[in-house]
Amino acid sequence: MVCPNCGNKNPEEARFCCACSQAVSASEAAGVAPPGTGRAPAARNAGVLRSIGDSLSSLASTEELEGFSLKMFFSEVLKKRSREELDEYFVVGTSRTTPQLAEVPTSWPRPWFFLRVLTFLAALYAAFYVSFEQFGNIRLIPGLIMMGSLAVPLANVILVFELNVLRNVSFNRVLMLVASGGVVSLFVSLVGFSLSKLNWMGASSAGIVEEIGKLLGVIIVARSFRTKYILNGLLFGASVGAGFAFFESAGYAFDFLLRSKSPVVMFDVIQTRAFLTPFGHVAWTAIAAAALWRVKGDQPFQPNLLLDWSFLKTFSIPVGLHMAWDGPWTTPFDVHLVGLGIIGWFIVFGLVQQGLHQIRAEQLALPQAQPLSTAIAKIPQLRHLVALSPEARKAETA
Repeated sequence: MVCPNCGNKNPEEARFCCACSQAVSASEAAGVAPPGTGRAPAARNAGVLRSIGDSLSSLASTEELEGFSLKMFFSEVLKKRSREELDEYFVVGTSRTTPQLAEVPTSWPRPWFFLRVLTFLAALYAAFYVSFEQFGNIRLIPGLIMMGSLAVPLANVILVFELNVLRNVSFNRVLMLVASGGVVSLFVSLVGFSLSKLNWMGASSAGIVEEIGKLLGVIIVARSFRTKYILNGLLFGASVGAGFAFFESAGYAFDFLLRSKSPVVMFDVIQTRAFLTPFGHVAWTAIAAAALWRVKGDQPFQPNLLLDWSFLKTFSIPVGLHMAWDGPWTTPFDVHLVGLGIIGWFIVFGLVQQGLHQIRAEQLALPQAQPLSTAIAKIPQLRHLVALSPEARKAETA
């Protein structure tokens, strides 16, 4: 039963809307009030969450998610794949392997390869960890740091790579963006810290300096890509954000090892940052770059695009999330960081949906193929063939 007040779909037997508590049946609309104080706790919570989601979508200039569920989204991760399918999965982005626009699917993607990458790199880290614990050889430490810092960022990039249903960006270009974008964005951020006057903000200043630095990194290393799609911007941003997260996590692990002289502290830093990585830089930079590509379209990059109001509103989200992330408060088990990460990925999914809608709109604008009979009828010499049966037409044209 659809609520006449807010449009929320409710069970047929519902008396009151689960979202806004308004009466949805004739008897309740006649004057019977909801039980208790007016709204059940579940309904009140649903209403609050819906209001927060609507506010975030408005700020990001996206729409309410349609037809999305996490169960469906991850439904392919455990499906068995053949070796040939695995080998061919990343053969994309060339003139021969990029599908035509009309052939691009616009339903919600179902990524699966990212979990294999995460499992493989986590196993390598575990092998380094066990070897170091067994033999205590310090030459294993660089491998520990590299594998522990790379596993989750790279798996995140693979996930966003799979969301790019256009299949128009090759994986070697993605790896180039991870490496070069990570270095460039780190350098630009360090320059920003040295020039900015934001020390009074404490650690929260990183939300401004680093998000600007990463966005500039995306512009520098990806501006040559002649693409106009939101999903491409999302992938470019995620790649640069992953490179930034990888180098930053490796640097923190090495720094804490030198200061504490204890590999135990280093392990704790590596594992904690790996757990939190999906909720941070990858999502933040993906949001910023997708917002920029949304306003850029098929025109070359121009600095004035950074002043577009739609972009600025959306860009304020990763900046705000990052500032809150580095804020002076703490919660048990870093619950607030996970909450901030959920907000970030909510925006990411909203941009994915917007990217799918962008593709669908262009598909609808494509010229429709005409039936063969219509094409033949437009040629005077062949117009009489339309009335013939398929067999007679074939015989006459042979």
